[in-house]
Amino acid sequence: MKTTLAILVASSTLTAGVAMMATPTAMPAQAFQISIGPDYGSTGDTGASALLDFNFSQSGDRVQLDLGIENTTNGTKGLGATAATLIGVAYEGPEIDPDDISLASYDKLSSNFSKLWNIDGEPPNLAIPVLQGLGVFDIAFSLERENFDVGSADGGLEAGESTAVRFLFNTDYAADDLSDALEAAIKNNTVAIAGRFEQVNAGGGSDNVLGGIPANNSVPEPTTMAASILALGGLGFLKKKFKQKQAV
Repeated sequence: MKTTLAILVASSTLTAGVAMMATPTAMPAQAFQISIGPDYGSTGDTGASALLDFNFSQSGDRVQLDLGIENTTNGTKGLGATAATLIGVAYEGPEIDPDDISLASYDKLSSNFSKLWNIDGEPPNLAIPVLQGLGVFDIAFSLERENFDVGSADGGLEAGESTAVRFLFNTDYAADDLSDALEAAIKNNTVAIAGRFEQVNAGGGSDNVLGGIPANNSVPEPTTMAASILALGGLGFLKKKFKQKQAV
């Protein structure tokens, strides 16, 4: 896989990546948004929703992802929920195990999303992020709790509130390659992202909601998308290469 990617990813992109690696501070790269809402799938159709803002940048020889999170629940979707607390976000992706991407660190920043979940974590029965009605996910972050979809919602992100978390990756790929890869994969339903909402004032009081790319987001150029879909193999680290150390 590494050899194939080295051939298929444009040499100019790799050169640009090497140049950025020489810079110790985070350099701006590409960004896109994922909307979590009943339009993309929901177990309760309560109308609970959120917006994820993905911002990839080069940080020395690593790639930094600043993930902005906004609870956009406002009574205009589904059953009209006006109150809902987002307690976590989960990711499910392809089962690929490359050697050139790993998670260097996770930082909850000022958020309360202090727990990181990994399907291959220890002990396995407590480390699998499960969303009833949607199935088992690979990776997730949430409030501190023993089960991803069961526990107190105190401290979660309420309607109208926003926060952010940060991931830092060890990788040979440039920031814009990873950004294009994830965006293209979501558009092509190769990966899934979902939010868990509790304390919802509609339906059964909770909801598990899928996400997708809003129509107004830009679409990568065809050649870039083709390379990015292949480069998505690198994102498969989430199942087998998730070596984390949480920032204090």
